[in-house]
Amino acid sequence: MKTAETSLQIAKPLIATTIAGLLAAPVAVQAFELKISGQVSRMVVMPDDAEGDETQHQDIGWSGSRFRITGSEEMANGLEVGFRLEKQMQSNPSSDAGVSGGATDDAPDDADDNRYQDIYFSGDFGMLSIGKGDGAADGSTEADLSGTALSSSSNHQDNWGNYRIAPGVRWDSIFTMADGISRVNRLRYDTPSFDGVRFAVSLDQGNATELGLKYTGKQDGYQLDLRAFLVSGDDYTGDTDFSGFSGSVLLDNGYNFTLAMSDTDVDGGPDRDALTIKLGYREGIHAFTVDFGDGETGSADADTFGLTWAAVVHPGVEVFATWRELDSDISGTESIDLIALGSRVRF
Repeated sequence: MKTAETSLQIAKPLIATTIAGLLAAPVAVQAFELKISGQVSRMVVMPDDAEGDETQHQDIGWSGSRFRITGSEEMANGLEVGFRLEKQMQSNPSSDAGVSGGATDDAPDDADDNRYQDIYFSGDFGMLSIGKGDGAADGSTEADLSGTALSSSSNHQDNWGNYRIAPGVRWDSIFTMADGISRVNRLRYDTPSFDGVRFAVSLDQGNATELGLKYTGKQDGYQLDLRAFLVSGDDYTGDTDFSGFSGSVLLDNGYNFTLAMSDTDVDGGPDRDALTIKLGYREGIHAFTVDFGDGETGSADADTFGLTWAAVVHPGVEVFATWRELDSDISGTESIDLIALGSRVRF
């Protein structure tokens, strides 16, 4: 008859043998190289628009606070597979429609956005992406080598468009710099680089089609970034078509010039055009720019003028100060003046 002590003595070596066998057995290991990164973006804005002049503390709408997880793995025959998961978390974002000079409270809701859920396969053939990510034309009006794109990008409405030129009338209802479709469910293909030239095409949710062309390169005495795009809309864009161009050149002496323009053909509504010109100078960690933008929606016209200083004070740490005026030719409206101080810390 076995006692409890005898059973325990028998069980111990059996357990030890079983554990040793499991440790010795082959175990499937995920070899993906994972990386966690992100950023925190904040600014203080002192605006004076048709709603008031209340000081605001905002998350930067153009480049909001977010974190991401990325991974990649080399497969056979030089093929690489990777993914990107990204979540944006903003408190009182400047891009929120409720933000204006007269808003004394935080925006009604913090902005949480599943920005990316994307898988890609790349190799000598180029890259194929599937999932939620950038459309093939996204960023095509955002070429900018000036060093001040964080606060003074060509898409001015991303940071400043929710201010009011009249009660209930937003400035960006007139000025709209069109671009490709950002963060959409799509199937996208990018060609390999041909001496700095890349072509991309995507088939997006809602049957929209995007085409993007980009050149980046460094020549003797200057750097160049050129982009062009075409979006043929369907259900996703309400049959609205976009096209445009942007280019930026940075000379070795620090002087730079940036131009962006777009055309929007609205189905059943007034067409929209926009133009941005920026002149700048970079010296060490500092960048200085003066810019002008003009946009039309139908017969209405809106323009903007801005002065910006920005500096990269430490790797991954950028600070800026901007003064900007937003104006229009609509009767009964007023100019918007604002000062913004901000920073973005990347990790």
